[in-house]
Amino acid sequence: MRPIQLAKFTLLCVLFAAHTPLFAQDSSPDPIEVQQKLEALETEITKFRKLLESTEGQKSSLEQNLESNEKKISEILNTIRLLQNDLKETQNNLSSLGDQQNDLLGSQREQQSLISSQIRASYELGNQPYVKVVLNQQDPNQISRMLTYYDHFNKARIKQIETYEATIRDLAVIEDEILVRNQQLKQRRLKLQTEQAGLRSAQQEKLKTLAGLKLEIKKTGSEIKLKLADREQLEAILSRITVGIDGITTPQQSKPFLSVKGEMLLPVAGKISHRFGTRKSDGKQKWNGVFIDAAEGDPIYSIHHGRIVFSDWLRGFGLLLIINHGEGYMSLYGHNQVLYRQTGDWVAAGDLVANVGNSGGQSKSGLYFEIRNAGKPSNPQQWCQIRSQAKAA
Repeated sequence: MRPIQLAKFTLLCVLFAAHTPLFAQDSSPDPIEVQQKLEALETEITKFRKLLESTEGQKSSLEQNLESNEKKISEILNTIRLLQNDLKETQNNLSSLGDQQNDLLGSQREQQSLISSQIRASYELGNQPYVKVVLNQQDPNQISRMLTYYDHFNKARIKQIETYEATIRDLAVIEDEILVRNQQLKQRRLKLQTEQAGLRSAQQEKLKTLAGLKLEIKKTGSEIKLKLADREQLEAILSRITVGIDGITTPQQSKPFLSVKGEMLLPVAGKISHRFGTRKSDGKQKWNGVFIDAAEGDPIYSIHHGRIVFSDWLRGFGLLLIINHGEGYMSLYGHNQVLYRQTGDWVAAGDLVANVGNSGGQSKSGLYFEIRNAGKPSNPQQWCQIRSQAKAA
């Protein structure tokens, strides 16, 4: 970057960093107040991004299209995930309702059999009226027993009939519920098909945009310049975030980030194709993190407890997630396909936060991952172990 342009970025960083921190130190911060301050930080970072971008000229229409496409894809994938969860839950409910229906039908058959037996027993007593049967008895004890028997018999018959009627009502309720659930299932499947069609369309539009963007960069020969500008933009935003989160503390019950150094797992399973500190292909920059090759759609997990302080699209890094782990430590997850967490969300170690993608103009899918200590890059491989496919936390 030319000295004048670099001076502009430096001046902007100094101006913003000189502001009073958004968070005052508080031994017992109010959760609502902290959330409000995080939202204020998010708003400020958005404005800061736009101001930084203006120093390098407005994003081209192709870059704007790429951001729009990739955000849309993330939103659709989020919707699809929710719909799939709803479908699974509805199917489970239907299965449970079916089991209840079968149990009730079994009870109904048993109750029908008992009522039939009672009718036959009543018939076998003869066709004589109840009073006549009783009065025909000569022995007072026999009369007493007969009266008691008839009383129990009638009560049992009435109770059985009431139980049978309740079973019929329960069956009607279950059948109505099954009908409603089936309708919901049908609607959600149609919605899922619509979203999947929208996803295919957005993905095709993204491919067209990427092709046009690559052609534009090739014609102007601006690839190295753009990469440098993208890196400086990230550094400026990270500086502002570092100031903004100065007063946020993590819950006392969580382990300090430093105490689990070397024990954490990398966010995604895959091969590290670019290591911390090695030279990039342009020869002008070094890797401040690692790039992990992984298939598109693979799950990405938080490495440690923390709070999301950035969840948005950033030129050169695509859909980017930044987690504050307290005591000056942050982790960065770039080039995601979909973001599942928003600014202000708490996450625990092993929580699903994103899916692997190639957003931000990447030619291959994978995760760009950094760890920061007081704003400075630190080698992730000194902090995290390789994650196997089987481990989810």
